[in-house]
Amino acid sequence: MSVKEFIKRYAEVTLVLAAAGSFWIAGSQLDIFEWFHQFSRAHEGYEVDEIVWGILCFGVASGFFAYRYQEKQRREIERRIQAEDDLEWLSKHDSLTRLPNRRFLQKVLDSKPCDDFIEKHARFGVLAFDLNGFKKANDLLGHKAGDAILKQVSRRIQSADGVNLAFRLGGDEFLAFVDFPTREDPVAFASDIAKVITRPIDIDGSMQFVGVSIGLCILKEDAENLTDAIHFADLAMYHAKRSRTAQVARYEPNMLSTNMERAQLEKDLISAISANEIKPHYQPLIDLDTGEITGFEALARWYRKGHGFVPPLEFIAVAEELGLITELSDHLLRTACLDAKKWPNHVALSFNISPLQLADPQLGLRILKLLNEVDFPASRLELEITESALVNELDTATEIIRQMHQLGIRISLDDFGTGYSNLSQLSQLEFNKIKIDRSFIDSFQRDDKRMTIVKSMLALGSSLGMEMTAEGVENGAQLDKLRELGCNRGQGYYLGTPADSDDTLRLLTSHSAQHVTKAG
Repeated sequence: MSVKEFIKRYAEVTLVLAAAGSFWIAGSQLDIFEWFHQFSRAHEGYEVDEIVWGILCFGVASGFFAYRYQEKQRREIERRIQAEDDLEWLSKHDSLTRLPNRRFLQKVLDSKPCDDFIEKHARFGVLAFDLNGFKKANDLLGHKAGDAILKQVSRRIQSADGVNLAFRLGGDEFLAFVDFPTREDPVAFASDIAKVITRPIDIDGSMQFVGVSIGLCILKEDAENLTDAIHFADLAMYHAKRSRTAQVARYEPNMLSTNMERAQLEKDLISAISANEIKPHYQPLIDLDTGEITGFEALARWYRKGHGFVPPLEFIAVAEELGLITELSDHLLRTACLDAKKWPNHVALSFNISPLQLADPQLGLRILKLLNEVDFPASRLELEITESALVNELDTATEIIRQMHQLGIRISLDDFGTGYSNLSQLSQLEFNKIKIDRSFIDSFQRDDKRMTIVKSMLALGSSLGMEMTAEGVENGAQLDKLRELGCNRGQGYYLGTPADSDDTLRLLTSHSAQHVTKAG
């Protein structure tokens, strides 16, 4: 009860007591009760005493019901106050983990006590967390298991050494105010917290593993105020996430400009995909025995205005992070199929599938629908799946490969030797072709170990009845040695550079004429 409400209630009670006291004094002076008794006895026919008794009973009953009503009102007010308090708490806290949320964080930033709190700590900083692989675990195990993972992670962050206050900002992103030891490397200190967070989590008897990327920023060392420290820690976290090698990153000034450049790249990429500015170029696949072109691999090329050509590994990774890889891939495949329809029927089209697309169970249906729309025969299409994607998405890849074989599409295992797939997987998944990664071809003539590996790969492919293609053939010496070792196909700048659709048609025409001349 507030002071104002208490004063009001006190005044009401005082007024009632004063009125009752006044009536009592007046009644005692005038002998009201004796007068009433005599009057009611003298006028029995009026039944005044019965009427008064009824009034008294009604008054008592009214008082009782008034009391009940007041109690009900009081409880209702208390419930409303409690509900308002609950709503206020929910507006500032995450209902799942019960951690303060982004709104609470903003109130902390706006409060004067926050500055006083920071001044009491020798080395105060901020950690920004983002879980790696959480979405996959959430999709595979269900939302209930995903919620259990988030709860466990939040408890681990709260209980970690040095953490003063933790927040859940949304999804799988967390933030923490931390006391960093004055004599310890902050990156090493944050790495110890990462080890605590990434310990296996028991979900209904099954151990689940979730990674984490952490960005850190120390006040007065890396940022002048807490708002900047939070922003810089977030930038550092995204830097760690994109590096795919560092689990923890400390903010550095160049990260701000890098982030601005990245934001502009994302904006330009979205526009480029929407305007179909990213085009397929085609690099020939050569039969090393006859020298004939057996097919072309479609390679994405983006000419970014004001910047020139952007490396495919750079913008494809951005498209994957933005969730645009499916839209981009569908456009490139459609365009490539339309271009390939102009080629001779024996020339195949080879097309790369992004590792993220292997998680899409509708991939086979989408490709079939696209082939039907452009009237391109499935037998001329060859899909390339990287070995690393095969290792990470084995179950899904197995089903997709089965679907593709049913459609008549050939499957090639790309970048062989880099993903550590085992022989059992190779024998079960029925690949039509294996492509030896360029990293082996680049130095196999100078490195005896790599030479042995290449020979083993070629022998393995031959024993399994698979066509072998060597990537990255850059000179005649490599070509001659690959022919000597019995390699079927070759690809690389020495054999042909990527070209647009028109140049590819001209290459096919001139190549065909050369073979006709040789035959004559």
